[in-house]
Amino acid sequence: MRSTALAICLCLALVAGCAKVQVKGPQRLKVGAPAPAFNLLSLAADEEINFAKTFQASVGTVVVIWSMACPTCREALVDCDRIYRQYSGEGISFVGVNFDLENVQGVRAFLKSEGIGFVNAWDPRTRAARAYRAADYTFSVFIVNRDRALTLVQYDHPPDLGAMLSKALDQVIANEVKAATPGGSKGK
Repeated sequence: MRSTALAICLCLALVAGCAKVQVKGPQRLKVGAPAPAFNLLSLAADEEINFAKTFQASVGTVVVIWSMACPTCREALVDCDRIYRQYSGEGISFVGVNFDLENVQGVRAFLKSEGIGFVNAWDPRTRAARAYRAADYTFSVFIVNRDRALTLVQYDHPPDLGAMLSKALDQVIANEVKAATPGGSKGK
């Protein structure tokens, strides 16, 4: 009887949109912590993406970890693409990490149909999702600076995702400009 009630609750949570299942495990990452780096294959071209190189080559890198299972998460990915296009000339990189275990063709079809312009990788063993401690969520977003430090950590998607990302990216860019100017922290 108890297991039937639990199964019904889980089904209702899935029907409601995005089920967020909290399991005991490692603590969430914090701003200032080193960003995990990994190599994954891109969904578009099956080319290996070296995230450490991406972090180093960019003023900032937005890492979006997402799942197709959640309709609002797919909407959030479209919002991320809008921000990606807005900041593409500012030295900001975006990398999506999809951790669906099946239906990679459906993921590819979604990315193509929505015209998502930033690179997305597939994480079938959830290595990246676990390294970022995001495997318990259907959508998480992180910003990593050139020094590979996390400057934004957001588990689950906020209702104001675009505004939050814009504010955080403006700060990353301002910090990079400040550090590059004579007398800035990197110029000392």
